[in-house]
Amino acid sequence: MKTLLIAHRGNTNDFNENTIDAFESAFAKGADGIELDVQMHKGKLIAVHDYLFDQNQEYPELETIMKLFSDKGRIEIEVKSLDLDFLPSLTSVLSRYSDADIEITTSVIGIASPIRSAFPRHLTGIIFPNKDFEEWMTQDFICTKIIKTMKLLKSDVAHIQYQLIEKNSELVHRCHEAGIKVHSHIHKTNIDTETSLYKKFNELGIDQCTLDDVELISAVQR
Repeated sequence: MKTLLIAHRGNTNDFNENTIDAFESAFAKGADGIELDVQMHKGKLIAVHDYLFDQNQEYPELETIMKLFSDKGRIEIEVKSLDLDFLPSLTSVLSRYSDADIEITTSVIGIASPIRSAFPRHLTGIIFPNKDFEEWMTQDFICTKIIKTMKLLKSDVAHIQYQLIEKNSELVHRCHEAGIKVHSHIHKTNIDTETSLYKKFNELGIDQCTLDDVELISAVQR
């Protein structure tokens, strides 16, 4: 299978990130899925990235996003919360979309296990920032750290920066052997560089990726 192409916060080339227009356009351009960030605000889950977001602006609700796009492809929901206040609302919303292709991800390790327990049927992902990996760590140690963390949290998809994968030739293979999918990210640079990187993702067997440039979708399907 080819690496899934998931539009990071939607089509941000032409629209504001985490908006209905951005998500709609991403799917129209052929994305396999969309990624969005959710936070609690006034008792509802809204799509917005920054923790210190403008409280006076309006943001789309997760419920609306699911109604519009749950049957279009992968919905990757990154939960940005420092406690569990989001869990009842997320459970309520997603309970109405049991057949949707959903992945719930987070970089906040403390909420990962409650997410896994609440959503046993959905994919769950852990985002590993580069700062988690120090100079003294060998390739074997890094592989072991990622795999054991994933196993402890009973999560399905390891989100890993490509720089780390590039330096560690065994990482993707060892994750797959452990039953863990690998996700990485293609930053916006230029279309030739992005296309070349996507080809490397396929060669390495990376299962899915987020991308900042939706034009990559048509470029790799030519």
